[in-house]
Order: sequence, then C-alpha cells, then structure tokens
Amino acid sequence: MKTIAYYISDYGYGHATRSIAVIRALLRDGEEVYRIILCSSEKILNFMRASLWGYQEVIQYHRCASDVGYVLQEGSIEPDIPAFRTKYHKYVESLPHEAAKEADFLHTAEVNLVISDISPIAFVAASQAKVTSVGISNFTWHTAYLEMIDKPALQPLFAAYAAMDYFVRLEGAVEPDWGIRGTLQANFFSREVEHQEVRKILQTINPDKQKRVVYFGIGMSINVQDLAALKLWDDDACLYIVSSNMKVKHKNIVAIPASYTESQNYVASSDIVISKPGWSTVGEAVALQKPLLLLHRSKMKEDEHTIRALRNRHPYWIVEWEQLLEGNMHEVIDREQLFVDGQQRIEAAHIADYLKQIVGSG
Repeated sequence: MKTIAYYISDYGYGHATRSIAVIRALLRDGEEVYRIILCSSEKILNFMRASLWGYQEVIQYHRCASDVGYVLQEGSIEPDIPAFRTKYHKYVESLPHEAAKEADFLHTAEVNLVISDISPIAFVAASQAKVTSVGISNFTWHTAYLEMIDKPALQPLFAAYAAMDYFVRLEGAVEPDWGIRGTLQANFFSREVEHQEVRKILQTINPDKQKRVVYFGIGMSINVQDLAALKLWDDDACLYIVSSNMKVKHKNIVAIPASYTESQNYVASSDIVISKPGWSTVGEAVALQKPLLLLHRSKMKEDEHTIRALRNRHPYWIVEWEQLLEGNMHEVIDREQLFVDGQQRIEAAHIADYLKQIVGSG
C-alpha cells in the first residue's frame, strides 16, 4: 500500500474543500488502495475528519504548521499589510525548522508521495526526505504576496516552490514554471453534489419557489462587523444562504448548520452566488452554472487571476464592499444569464488519475 502525505493550507476552508474532491476521487473505485495522511492545523483536520468519515480505515491525520495566509483589517475584507508583514517574517524564520520536522515525519511514516495545496513547508520537507512532491493550486503564496512583500524577502518561498517535482495548475494560475518533472493544467471543479439533498434543501427553505435563493459566501475566515447593516437582507423577494459563523439574524436569512460540511449542496440550491473571488467557491459556481457577484479586494493577485479566468466564459459582476452595503442588488440577482461553458466537471477525477500515475511510477 502506497502512502500519500497530503498537506493543506489552513487559511479558510477553500483549500480543504477542493482537496476533499480530489481525495474522494483518489479513493473511489480504485484498484489500488492508498494510505492518506492529511497534514494541516487542527481546525482543518477536524473539518476533514467530518467530511471524510467514510474513509477512516485509510485516512490518518497529522497536525503541523501550514502557512501564513492573509491578515485582514479588523471588520474588513481588505488586507492589513503592516500586520501581515510582521507575521510573514516570523513565519519565514520558522520555515527551516518546521520543514526539518516534516522531513523527519515523512521518513518515519514511509511516505511515497507528498501533495501540497499549497503549503511551502511540504516541498522543502519532501526535498530533504527525497520524496516526490506535487503541488495543486491556482496560486502559490510567493505570487500572492508580490504586492505585499519586497521581492528579496520572498526568496525563501520561491526556493520552496521551486523544489516541487510536479505542479497541477488550476484554472486561473499565473505562476512561474513550477514542476521540475511535469505539469498538468486543470479546470474549475467542485465537490460532487447530492441531488436528492439539494431537493430537500429547497423544499425546506423555499417550498413554494416564490423567492430567488442567493448563496452569500464571503468566506468563513472573514469577520465583517457590519454585516447586519447590509440592506439586501430586507429584500423580501430573496432568501440568503449564509455560513454558520455569520452571526446575523433576519427573516430572509438561512444559516447553513455548523455541523454541515457539504456546502456545495447549498450552492447548487441557489440562483446566484455572492462571494469574495476565492477559487473554491468560484469553482463550485462555475461547475454548477451559478452567476457570480464578486467582492473586490485590493492587492489580492489571486483574486485578479481567478476573475480573469472567468472572462467570456461565465457571468459575473464585480462590486465594492461599500456598494454591497448601500446598494440594491435586486436588478443583478434577477437578471437572466447565458452560460457559454456548459461542460460537466470531471477535473477532480482527472487530477486523481494524474496523481495515481505519479505515485505508481515511484
């Protein structure tokens, strides 16, 4: 049995949800059985346990350092650059020590393949342990930080990502030629939808089909203090699906239960998605053919590249946070959409097949 160590960024839950789609594809109907060790923070590991409980015989969990992510201004979706720089420099100082710890772990666990989305520590550790590595992402933190950190200070991240053997470039990636031994281009994708569950959700929240259903996914890592001030909640023609961490109550708001992990079913239940341009939510909207209303954030290279990938293929609008606070989104929400790109998304299975080839050749 081959052992795969799968490292997952703990900034938000988007890296985890798309990794779940790939892991399920890896373990579904495969002739080869893999032992998969999921590596991240306790927060992400708990989410993964709940999502992958049906695979407990072949999945193990390893707590480790991950990455910095972003630091946001209090009560805002905008980055706090000074606070971020302080946190970043501490992280870079700790990177060699954390990588050495993980290299020891990879050796002890007899790992055959390292996958990372998209922790740099994993690639340094894999290189030290002489284990083949694969990166899966639409960005690297090196590229994400180009407008926040001076280029010389980013060199440790560049060196880490340059060590990856293979790179699965998710749609929207604008990256250097990572992947010493090969690359794969992959489209947007989503965790699979349970259609019976979608019908159940709609029957519960919108039984008469009289309202437009809006998925409001600004991200579980974002704490926006003035959510309650949004005027759109007062639009009685709409129902708004929000995550359980958004402590806003209104007659037109439906909160996803805190224990519910398969949020793609709620995206499938919606008519339109309002979100920051995080890849996983955008990927779900594209795969499920839901138009997007995307919040603009400054200095976020990842956002820019994801939005660019949507042009001429998927309906979307960009809105500033202030516009969302004050504006009436009813006209956009009600607009009929034409979807140019209607192909079914099997990208997670495509990626899984690529990973099987790599681990099988090792």
